[in-house]
Amino acid sequence: MKKMNSIKNLALALCCGTLALGSGQVSLADTLPANAAAIRANAGVTFALAPTTDPSRFTATADGVVQVSLMGNCSEHAELVVQFPTGPGQPITLSGSVTLTSSDGANTLKFNVTGIAAPDPANPGFLNNSYQATFTGGTGDFASATGAAQISETTKFTSPATGTGTWTMKGYVVTPPSAN
Repeated sequence: MKKMNSIKNLALALCCGTLALGSGQVSLADTLPANAAAIRANAGVTFALAPTTDPSRFTATADGVVQVSLMGNCSEHAELVVQFPTGPGQPITLSGSVTLTSSDGANTLKFNVTGIAAPDPANPGFLNNSYQATFTGGTGDFASATGAAQISETTKFTSPATGTGTWTMKGYVVTPPSAN
């Protein structure tokens, strides 16, 4: 049996990969139920850190205003755990829960977040944060909401324990079908 040379092996691998990728393409619309809706949001928040018994771990609360495509104007309340690195090469990690409340109080949308924060190389007082969000229900129209989103946030410390931030969200929310 003849040995295949490296170029032929590479070409064969690329062809097989192309066939595998091409044959399994599915659009997002094919994977979401009919009662899924795109959600977009942008927010302005203030936050405060509080120490815990672990000097590298803090709790954070964030409150602010949010424009949400599915809810209109809302208020936000978030409770997070912030874990600062204990060694080189480790990221700042963030996790917690967020509640958005519509301006009339009729609806809330809740979600959990996990993410990382990276200091801005030009100014470590700024952080660039990215989160994965998982919707976990709420009240009113969102009582049984599920879904997922990505959040991109920029924060700025205004003191050692407080700051401001802005974030944007893109994702989808699934709610039960209407009984109409």
